[in-house]
Amino acid sequence: MEPPSGPASRRHVPWSRLLLAVSLLTFWTPPTTAQPTIETVPPLAAEGSDVLLLVRNVSENPLGYGWYRGERVENTQLIASYRVDTNATTNGPVYSRRETLYPNGTLLIRNVTQKDTGSYTLLVTKKDLQTERQTGHLHIHPVLSTPVIISNNSNPREHEDTVVLTCGAETQNTSYMWWINNQSLPNSTRLELSEDKRTLTVFNVTRNDTGPYVCEARNPVSVSRSDPFTLNVVYPVAKPSLQASNTTITEHEGPVVLTCLTDETGVSIRWFFKGQSLLLAQRMTLSSDNSTLTIDPVSREDTGDYQCEAFNRGNSNRSNPLRLHVKYQLTPESSSDLSVGAIVGIVIGAVAGVALIAALGYFVSKDPVPGNSSHCV
Repeated sequence: MEPPSGPASRRHVPWSRLLLAVSLLTFWTPPTTAQPTIETVPPLAAEGSDVLLLVRNVSENPLGYGWYRGERVENTQLIASYRVDTNATTNGPVYSRRETLYPNGTLLIRNVTQKDTGSYTLLVTKKDLQTERQTGHLHIHPVLSTPVIISNNSNPREHEDTVVLTCGAETQNTSYMWWINNQSLPNSTRLELSEDKRTLTVFNVTRNDTGPYVCEARNPVSVSRSDPFTLNVVYPVAKPSLQASNTTITEHEGPVVLTCLTDETGVSIRWFFKGQSLLLAQRMTLSSDNSTLTIDPVSREDTGDYQCEAFNRGNSNRSNPLRLHVKYQLTPESSSDLSVGAIVGIVIGAVAGVALIAALGYFVSKDPVPGNSSHCV
């Protein structure tokens, strides 16, 4: 029999070989148990919703869990902890009454706000008092309100002014789109979008740039469109012309139709009579766009000069006067265009005048003439 082998002799192992051995050992070591993972449900969280930080691949039979705000495990940042054997939950300093920690380690946060955006760290304590740590990230997106288009110039002048349109308030992670006249923006050297497309600049505006304009704001959880916005472009107004169906007409006949003619678009019409704003009588009617004035029946009071005026927010122009002649016949009741009361007044005045003259004659004839009286001596 061979003698039993003696103890192995100690030999010096170079440090470089030791490092190589450790590296090879690490390389060939079988994979360990999978680390915990954190999944955000839903992945895109909207402000005001409820969010789960769902925990997966947790070691079997853990001793407990702890959730911390941020990427570090600090007692001051503890949200809540849970001990499995006692089924006890302890709330930490940053607990906000909206969090619920479930026995499987999942954390529910209700009614999230943008302030909840950030990192959350899970600490799993195993029964051998070893720990596993994993960090998840939560990003809360705002639900976009209806954007409002704001203009830097409410009444731009045609061919002179540049207009800057802005789509609502600036928010993070938001993209913008624009439409004009219900169509995508045309290719034009007079239209320019900012880098984030939130601002649209219109150079040297024309009356064809009135719109309407619509912008859309979009983020990962919501989409919202503005109400239509129209530019009030101020431009010179051409002089309108005035036509009448008849310029000479007999009283109580009709109708007479006066029409205001203009080639302008986007203007309003108003009427003048004898240089003053026309006060509509019951016999007068205007069309829905005010371009036509109808008088029926016609009265002698309607005789005079008529004008129409086309105007926009910044300019106006008035037509030449058009004179309407109303013919009428004199009648005994309307002789000299005097009312019955006026005639009675004149008659009374005449009678009073005659009576006054008669009274003066009486007093003159009654007084003796000086020098005609005789005296006896």
